[in-house]
Amino acid sequence: MNNFNISRINTDLGIFRISGLCCDERLETSKIIIESIEVMGTDGWALLNLSHDDIINLINELTPKIIVHLQAKSQ
Repeated sequence: MNNFNISRINTDLGIFRISGLCCDERLETSKIIIESIEVMGTDGWALLNLSHDDIINLINELTPKIIVHLQAKSQ
């Protein structure tokens, strides 16, 4: 498992700071485990609760964007 940190990713869902684990060297088939996710708010970064249903759904929506970001970063 490899650790990853994304200091800032701009998406149509918001601006996020994300850290987690990537389970495979081949990112397109890898399982992504999010350990921490923060959203940029008007007062700075706000930590999101990973166990909340809305955040779980958000992470599911963001996962393809995270994979693309990590692929671009690794090249």
